[in-house]
Amino acid sequence: MTAALAACAGLGPAALTAHPHIFVDAGLALVIEEGRVTSVEVTWVYDELYSLILMEDYDLDADFDLALTEEEVARTLGFDLDWSYGFEGGLVMHRDGAELTLGAPEPVSLELVGEGQLRTTHRRPVVDEGGVAPLVAQVFDPEFYVAFEMTGDMSVIGAECETTLVRADLDAAYAGMEEAMDAIGGAVAAEDNFPAVGALFADRVAFDCAP
Repeated sequence: MTAALAACAGLGPAALTAHPHIFVDAGLALVIEEGRVTSVEVTWVYDELYSLILMEDYDLDADFDLALTEEEVARTLGFDLDWSYGFEGGLVMHRDGAELTLGAPEPVSLELVGEGQLRTTHRRPVVDEGGVAPLVAQVFDPEFYVAFEMTGDMSVIGAECETTLVRADLDAAYAGMEEAMDAIGGAVAAEDNFPAVGALFADRVAFDCAP
């Protein structure tokens, strides 16, 4: 999370007090069959502070052994898949400029990693017409309430693919945020009037699986 936290240091006071609130490292595992992506597993690793808040809210790891019991997992698995209106999970996938259709998420796993960070994985079906163009994936929250970084594992099952991570251009993102803030008068009165700048800060990963 160091990079995300450092990035926020370049934002003005209004932006710092408003967004982002949560920092997440994202990873992807694509399943490819006959040249088409059929599903993708999305992994989110929450920052230490938000993990602590979640563990307190859901009464997890009461014995502080940095491991979740089967009962804790069973009653909490999928807690982060009840998305609010307007947020569709953060994942966007394109091939040759066309956006792929993603199905509803299904919970896969929940665990504690490191010194107490929550890691969740969910699976989504994918409608992909196939083709030789690289598949490009991004994970971001349009409202920038959550700051995602695509620094987790990127893997492919069923094909040999070259993966390339392109980090967001932070200078351009900051400039875009300033312009968006200026457009609303430079002040954020409430969460619902914060400009949708999440895409400006979005990393992207290209999967080149051409034969």
